Amino acid sequence: MDLDYLNISIHLMNKLTVSLALYSKGEAKYLPYLFDSLKKQTFQDWELLIVDNAADGDVISVAEGFAKEMGRSYRILHSDTNEGFAKAHNKAYRVSDAAYFLMLNPDMYLEPTVFADMVSFLDEQKDVASVAPRLMRWDFAQVDASAKKQQERDVAAKAGYTRDIDAIGVRLFRNRRAVEWLAQYTWEEASASTDVQRLYEKTYVEVFGVSGALAMFRKKMIDTLLLPEDAIFDPTYGSYKEDLDLAYRMRNAGFTSYVLLKSVAYHDRTGAAPKKHTDVAAIKNKRRQSPYIRFHSYKNHLRTLYKNEYWQNVLRDLPFIFWYEAKKFGFILFTDPRTIFLGWFEILKHVGYTRRARKAIVKSRKMYWKGLRRWF
Repeated sequence: MDLDYLNISIHLMNKLTVSLALYSKGEAKYLPYLFDSLKKQTFQDWELLIVDNAADGDVISVAEGFAKEMGRSYRILHSDTNEGFAKAHNKAYRVSDAAYFLMLNPDMYLEPTVFADMVSFLDEQKDVASVAPRLMRWDFAQVDASAKKQQERDVAAKAGYTRDIDAIGVRLFRNRRAVEWLAQYTWEEASASTDVQRLYEKTYVEVFGVSGALAMFRKKMIDTLLLPEDAIFDPTYGSYKEDLDLAYRMRNAGFTSYVLLKSVAYHDRTGAAPKKHTDVAAIKNKRRQSPYIRFHSYKNHLRTLYKNEYWQNVLRDLPFIFWYEAKKFGFILFTDPRTIFLGWFEILKHVGYTRRARKAIVKSRKMYWKGLRRWF
């Protein structure tokens, strides 16, 4: 059976659904700390959905043990194969009946008020579709070192805290390169980044889109822009760029996204975004990426642009877009031609769904094309 629901307790409607997708035994090391931070959340009206993405090892049983220890409602959704980030969260989204839906990576540690802050913001700001905390880099090597000294979980977790930003939402450039905004800059008033200096005393900031590592969505709004097969994320993506695709769709529909700058979660990101946005920095970043990330990032970025861009904006920015894509194509073709061939094979394989998805997106649009230009 492709999907099977395991009900652990009597299911009651909660205000928030938290979706946690697991696929690898390597994620088990994060779970004691993740669940420690979940247990300490001041907002309590939420249900946990654990998506078993054909996880290897004992990571699911470990997660279940911590979920039981928390003493709250949870369900496990089983899949026979690892279908990727997009399909995993799609399954959780379909069975959620909560007002708000939150995606959560396992490699996170949340400050106690994160859920409360986000729920309160969405309760007060009825026109906002998504919200996220400020994500900071979590140095898990320091957490491990502290744990070996038999420190308490929260003490060990905090040993990995840094002052370096992981992400404050998604930023787009005119060439349509998408980056985690302000990644690796220090969060301090005297930061080298003028953007950080400007944001430091603010409570929240509007962003093009929120990072998929930890984000909360207003389900009533997202329901109006689902893709074919009632998908919050494109099921053909596998992994990577799903958050960018959703950010585009929300913007096209006239919805807004915010990051709460005083609400903080820590993230041990795999493949951290580069600090600088030069060609040299981009090349170094591509070299560091695994073939898996390069493959999914390449093909999904192109499909995201095809599905979501207004032709008027593409024409205005065509020289910038073309030059960026040409440089990227040439570099990958020279260093990793397999990514190009497999990427285009995958694009053509799913062209039917991609076209249907674009039609659905165009139908849900409320924003005039000029309204998006402030983000490029």
